[in-house]
Amino acid sequence: MAFSVVLTRFTQYVQLAVSGAATMKNFVDLVDTMGQETVLWSDRRVLVDLRGVDGELTPTEQIFLGELVAQDLPHLERVASLVPAERITHNSETAAQGLGMKLRVFTSKNDAIAWVTAQPAPESVRGTEAPQPHAPS
Repeated sequence: MAFSVVLTRFTQYVQLAVSGAATMKNFVDLVDTMGQETVLWSDRRVLVDLRGVDGELTPTEQIFLGELVAQDLPHLERVASLVPAERITHNSETAAQGLGMKLRVFTSKNDAIAWVTAQPAPESVRGTEAPQPHAPS
């Protein structure tokens, strides 16, 4: 049976509350739906609440899922995945980040929202620091 997905748009991000059986097909279909919805509405930041999903994917499937998200959703700036504490592995996170996707897995909804809505550092702050003037001797 397919996932049930409740989509809610907020000012800074879109939230997908997902429930149903954890099958690879359901997750692939979810990524496809996410792609269609976020492109159509120009969403750039997504919080996927997976706490209503029954069961879990194998570690290999989790890695595949992370790679799929990175490859199929490159238009997204940030993806926060919310899972029960007993199911957190970071496998999909590591795989997605390895392909350049800003995806993080959280067990706290508040932490997930804070991260997904955080503003990126200005270009001048990224990388190396600007040289500081020397004090007169």
